[in-house]
Amino acid sequence: MKGTITVNYQYRLRPTRAQAETLDHQLGLAAHLYNAALEQRKLLWKQRRKALGYLEQAAELKALRREFPEYGALNHTALQNVLRRLDKAFRRFFKSLERGEKAGYPRFKRKDRFRTLDFTYGDGAKLIPDGRGGQVLRLHGVGWVRLVWHRDLPPGAKVKRVWVTKKADGWYATFALEVPSEAVRRPLPPTGKGVGVDVGLENLLALSDGALVDNPHWLKEAEERLKEKQRVLSGKSKGSKRWRRLKAQIARLHQRVARKRRDFYLKLAWDLVRGYDLIAVEDLNLKGLSQGTLAKPVHDAGWGVFLRETLPYIAWKAGREVVFVDPKGTSQTCALCGAIVPKPLSERLHACPSCGHTVHRDVNAAQVILSRARSGPTGVPVGGRSPAPCPYEAGGFSRQ
Repeated sequence: MKGTITVNYQYRLRPTRAQAETLDHQLGLAAHLYNAALEQRKLLWKQRRKALGYLEQAAELKALRREFPEYGALNHTALQNVLRRLDKAFRRFFKSLERGEKAGYPRFKRKDRFRTLDFTYGDGAKLIPDGRGGQVLRLHGVGWVRLVWHRDLPPGAKVKRVWVTKKADGWYATFALEVPSEAVRRPLPPTGKGVGVDVGLENLLALSDGALVDNPHWLKEAEERLKEKQRVLSGKSKGSKRWRRLKAQIARLHQRVARKRRDFYLKLAWDLVRGYDLIAVEDLNLKGLSQGTLAKPVHDAGWGVFLRETLPYIAWKAGREVVFVDPKGTSQTCALCGAIVPKPLSERLHACPSCGHTVHRDVNAAQVILSRARSGPTGVPVGGRSPAPCPYEAGGFSRQ
């Protein structure tokens, strides 16, 4: 299958102390520009009822750099990308309003909450071979920054953008690559089998073949340590050296939880695509579920990482099909005869009075999901959809 796909490859940066300070300074400038541009939009609308867009604000950048020479420390296209980021936030806001959804107006960014610099590759950021089989990254105003070059780029890859991000454990560079599909896609031999997957909280996953995957409770596992550190943090003077050190430790704990979750789902996705040609899952309203009474365990389970990111992309790489089906009534419908069998959430066994089908309720739901995936034309049922490949590349962590 010809064509290209965009994937992200991420590498750890090893800046010197002086380079890290320069990057911190550039982040501060980017945050200041973002807030100033947001303030300009708000004031102009309040005073004149005039809306500003990206083009109008970007046209003022040259004059801004003449008036405030400190902005020369940041590449011009990186400054443009800050304004594009703000413009994207406004477009999301207005689209949400048009759909009648609850919309959050773009907010000012604290310096410590602005973590990413966005470069157009070749203009402020460029990879250069280091002569030892690796690469170094040249950044505007920073110089040559060492990379932990743990893998080469795919054959035929073209680097389009570079994000330099400050995370809890250091600096990272993420490269947006446009690569030929055949460079990353390796279809597996067909198995002739399909599986339905039901996500849950007691069991993380239930498969239509009867297998149950335990919920590791990643966040719950680290909760006691987090509570203790947050309790100590509350007694420290805000902004002090010890306060900053403790805050960094808490951030690293959260980062470790997120990475454990992603690693688990990555391995699980590969297990599924090796065993099945068709993988059927529910088209859940994850945003709605994460705002209900079960918000905390739903966030801990991180279904979106699996259903929206990892599984679709790994399945695409392996030449498998993932189908999203209508989730309505999957836990109340008998997979064998289709009868409606009402049961409360506390009842964990499905026992159909019509046909006698008796099985774990989540396994029954997974069987219903698989049946719905197979019922529609080309495997896509009414109310379901086939996902596009996700721009997430296995073997690295996506931008945070």
